[in-house]
Amino acid sequence: MKPIHRALIAALAAGALAPVAAHAQFMDMFKQAMSNAAVNAAADKVGDIIRNPGSVTSKVGGSNEAPAGADPAAPLAAAPAPVAKAAPGCPKSRATALPSVGTRPADFKPEILWPAESSCPAYAFSDFKFDAAKEQRQKFVDASAVSCSDCEGGKDYEAWANHYVTSGDSKKFEEKLLALKTGEHVTWKGKKFSGDIVLTGSAPVGGFPCKQFHWTLKDNKSGAVAAEREGMYCEYKGEYSASAGWHEVI
Repeated sequence: MKPIHRALIAALAAGALAPVAAHAQFMDMFKQAMSNAAVNAAADKVGDIIRNPGSVTSKVGGSNEAPAGADPAAPLAAAPAPVAKAAPGCPKSRATALPSVGTRPADFKPEILWPAESSCPAYAFSDFKFDAAKEQRQKFVDASAVSCSDCEGGKDYEAWANHYVTSGDSKKFEEKLLALKTGEHVTWKGKKFSGDIVLTGSAPVGGFPCKQFHWTLKDNKSGAVAAEREGMYCEYKGEYSASAGWHEVI
C-alpha cells in the first residue's frame, strides 16, 4: 500500500471517530496536509458524508438512479401500473361480456324500449336496464285495479291480459302475441276495463331480434283511455339455456 493511501485511511478513521464539533477543523487540517488534487476531492466527499450522514442512507432503496455499471442511456424501469378495480355495484364476470348495444337508432320506436346506458358490462340480455319501461308497466297495472271480495288483498287487476285471453296460460298467451303480424291485435274485456295489444314493430336491440307492442286500457263505460304502456319480447339465449328463445322483456 502506498504511503499516501495509508495516510488517507488513517486520517479518515481519525476524522470519523472525532466529535462532530471538531469535523470542520479536522477537514481544514486534512486538506492542508494533502496536496494532491484527487485526494482533496475525495476529502471533500468524505466531509460531506461526515456533515450529512443521511446523504448516504437516503439513496439506499429509494433512488431512481441507474445502478453502477448500467447503461446510462437505458430507460429506468417504470413503476407497475395500478390494478383496475371493478365499478362499485357491478356483478362479477360470469362469462364473456356482450357487446354494447350502442346508441339508439333513429328508426327505433318507441324510445322507452331501448336499454339505458350502464357503467357495468352486460353478460346476459337480462343485464340490460329497462327501468323506465318497467315503471310504466307498473303504473298500467295499478290503473287496472278493481275491487274483488274473494281476491288476495281485495283487488284484482284487469291489466293481466293472459287471465282473460288464455285463461291464465302464460305460454299460450306469449305464442298468441308472437304470432301477430305488424298492426294486428289481441283484445280482452274485464268487468271495468277493456284491453288492446297491438304489434307495432320488429326492431332488434343490440343484434337481438325483438318485437314491440303497445298496450291500451280503456274504461268500459266511458271509453276513455285509462292507461297505456309499451311492451317487448326479444329472442336470446338465457344464461342456463341450451338454445335461444323468445322472452318477455317488458
